[in-house]
Amino acid sequence: MSHAALFAVTLLITLLALSFWLTQRQEARQQSARLQQHRQVAQRCLDLLQALQLHRGLGAMQGAGNLEQRTRVARQLDSLWLNWPGASLQLPALQQDWPQLRRKPGDFDAHCRLIEALLAVIEQLEDRLYRHDQPAIRGLGEACRSLEDLSRLRGLAVRAASYERCPPGLQMQLRFLCERLLSQQQAPPLQALIERLQTELIESSQVQLSPDDCFALLTPLIEQRLQGIRLGLD
Repeated sequence: MSHAALFAVTLLITLLALSFWLTQRQEARQQSARLQQHRQVAQRCLDLLQALQLHRGLGAMQGAGNLEQRTRVARQLDSLWLNWPGASLQLPALQQDWPQLRRKPGDFDAHCRLIEALLAVIEQLEDRLYRHDQPAIRGLGEACRSLEDLSRLRGLAVRAASYERCPPGLQMQLRFLCERLLSQQQAPPLQALIERLQTELIESSQVQLSPDDCFALLTPLIEQRLQGIRLGLD
């Protein structure tokens, strides 16, 4: 083989190797960008989950302070739903259900349905990230569902506390949630909280807690759990 031919072959191999390296580098960058986008959406989902749960909890509460807080949360949700990347990431268009829910803050079941759809999105994002060698993400969906049990307990307790005695329908739901939460975790703070709800609200012949009491009793534990989920996502 002549020197010219050898040079040409060497140059061609070099160019092919360079092209392959550049392609691989571009693909790695694109994958890294997609993973970062998924993580950012997962964080936004946690923001939405927190705000929707808070909006639901405040939905049955009266008083100027509670109404003012609910208005602030609704405005926060307005902002969070802007530019929801549903179509670009093949995620459901959840934001389309928010305007009607905003007008009906006391609709507990509608809040639960939207939160359930959001939890499904969180689980979908968890699967995507896990498939791309992000093992720390495993358990995110399960943790958020446990958080939702606690948040739903808050919303139902607030409603039950507005009666002289806990209505049978609410009593049944509250008992179920208390049993499920205790089966998931036996932490002393949770046990003490549930014992108080059972004694002063769920099983009491006369409700001894106000809606504000129930909200204040459960909110710190909800926020603590959410903070733990956020730290696990970082």
